[in-house]
Amino acid sequence: MKEKRFTADGGPSNMKRALCIGIAAVLIAAAWLGPTPEGLGEAGKMSLALMVAGIFLWVTEPIPVAISGLIIMVLMPVFGIMEYNAGVWSGFVSSVIFFIMASFGITAALLKTKIPTKIVFTLMRLTKGNSRATVLAFMIAAAILSFFISDLPCTALFAGIAVSSILEIEGCEKGSSKLGKALMIGITYASVVGGQAIPSGSAMNIMAMNVLEANTGIAISFLDWTLICMPIAIILLFVCWFSITLVFKPEPISEKTIACIDKKGMEVGRFEAIDWKVLGIMAIVFTLWIASNWTGWDATAIAVLALILFFAPGIDVLDWREYVAAVSWNIVLLIGCVQSISGGVKEQGAASWLFGSTVGKVALSGTAIVAASAALLPLLRLVIPVGPAFIAISLIPLCAIAGAIGVSPVVFTVIVAVNASTTFLMGVDGNNMLSYRYGYWKMVDFFKAGVIPTVAMIALHATILMPLVALAGY
Repeated sequence: MKEKRFTADGGPSNMKRALCIGIAAVLIAAAWLGPTPEGLGEAGKMSLALMVAGIFLWVTEPIPVAISGLIIMVLMPVFGIMEYNAGVWSGFVSSVIFFIMASFGITAALLKTKIPTKIVFTLMRLTKGNSRATVLAFMIAAAILSFFISDLPCTALFAGIAVSSILEIEGCEKGSSKLGKALMIGITYASVVGGQAIPSGSAMNIMAMNVLEANTGIAISFLDWTLICMPIAIILLFVCWFSITLVFKPEPISEKTIACIDKKGMEVGRFEAIDWKVLGIMAIVFTLWIASNWTGWDATAIAVLALILFFAPGIDVLDWREYVAAVSWNIVLLIGCVQSISGGVKEQGAASWLFGSTVGKVALSGTAIVAASAALLPLLRLVIPVGPAFIAISLIPLCAIAGAIGVSPVVFTVIVAVNASTTFLMGVDGNNMLSYRYGYWKMVDFFKAGVIPTVAMIALHATILMPLVALAGY
């Protein structure tokens, strides 16, 4: 998530910030003074009001998102939603927080190695200068690495490699080069698509799994999530590549650039001790994650084990200063705040009431509701660009109604988690801005390339997701 800077003086920026905070306060006051809907208690009404106000503050960002989340948490007992010690503070901490903190360490360790660069240049040797194949090579490399690190550093890393290894050498003109557009948008798409495939690929996966278990008691194992989501992610990755190269038709890569790329690949050199240490730890961790289907070991505990090993004497991949610098405390705090707030929404029955008074009143089959959710959630994602808030506001009510319509809540969990981390249409999303800043594509380019992948994602979720979930035994 992109963090905004605020001016310290009393200029227009502060006026806009004050206005946004005032609007959020008006939303809360209007709900408090207004009538309570039938079937919903006063505390339930205010839990929804606080959630809406929180989403507004997270989207407009007059203050850091973590701070606005803490404000909403503090207000919950004021309106009788939850007690501080009995729900607000305890609801903040969960396995998701520890998994995310461990994942930042895994990311920092991988980014210290030659592994990402080796993956890129190995794949590029196979493309032999074919521009369409080169775009696919970068996308596959980004998708593979995004199994283990979050989309933000993955996009930043591969976008930087693309610029230095191809685009600048080739002399691609910013804003007009079709190769530049295809490469940079392709990397951005691949980073989020790869993150869908396995639980460790995105914090949104882990958060959605945690919300599912808290609300239904259903726990999705690491391997089961992979078996369900990997086929869809693979199909979607190639659809993204097809769409990007169809829309932009990248120009050929010159022989001079190919020679420079080969030279850069040779200069990377062989793996060193730190590379082998990280590879060894990641191999152990990934094996334990897969084996957890039979051992029952907790996926978060395994991720924390990896973090511990990076600091172990004799291994020393990370030091504490590097780790602290790599952690986005803003995201850690935000996810904890959203968990606490969504716990209040659930406890007061507001989520069930919200869905029951809308979709629940429509006589649709379970399959039709799944299809409708697959189609509508990408649009809702454009309105709620904050992943944790998106999960809280949409997954809880969907879980509440899943049993009544004969659909496994796992289906909705996957749809919500994927949309929480992925948008192919909105270029201003935090992850997308990391490649946008290089100037090779415009917002309209991003939208054009994203129409086909968005339609494909909707179709895949509406058709093959339910059979895959059933095949996994849910």
